[in-house]
Amino acid sequence: MYENIKKILKEREIIFDEIEHCESQSCDDSKRFRAEAWLDWIGSKNIVFHAKWQYYLVTTIWDKEIKARRFKKEFGTKDIRFAYQEEITSLLWATIWSIPPFGFENKTIKIFVDKEIFTHEYFMFNPGVSTKTIRIKTSDLKEIYISLQNQIKIFEFLEEETIFEELA
Repeated sequence: MYENIKKILKEREIIFDEIEHCESQSCDDSKRFRAEAWLDWIGSKNIVFHAKWQYYLVTTIWDKEIKARRFKKEFGTKDIRFAYQEEITSLLWATIWSIPPFGFENKTIKIFVDKEIFTHEYFMFNPGVSTKTIRIKTSDLKEIYISLQNQIKIFEFLEEETIFEELA
């Protein structure tokens, strides 16, 4: 997956930075490693949910709490759970602590991206390897999402409502 991500970035001539660090096993670990290298950044949290025999990747900001109930209408059920490691491995060939926001071969998993990500200049993520971090501009991230075959939706949390829209 790591090589596929780098291939995507190079094919689209996207400028990126990369650092190597100790193994990251939490968002707090990632924050610490990234802060040592870059001052201006927004890190990612990538979560895979299982609902109604389907899987969904939710990409948000590293410190944002994601409540599954906010997605129940969009997923068509209130019976939502986090995907197990075995499911993540078979779907994306990733581990829980290094799920990337793109770069996997699965074209059927629906991707939900937090609208707030695009209000920042840079976005950082583990590229399927828990000892590496890549930083790209959020405008480039949007370009990558537009090019994917996966269905992509942008979400925004309001008071008690979550707004979903197709990526444009």
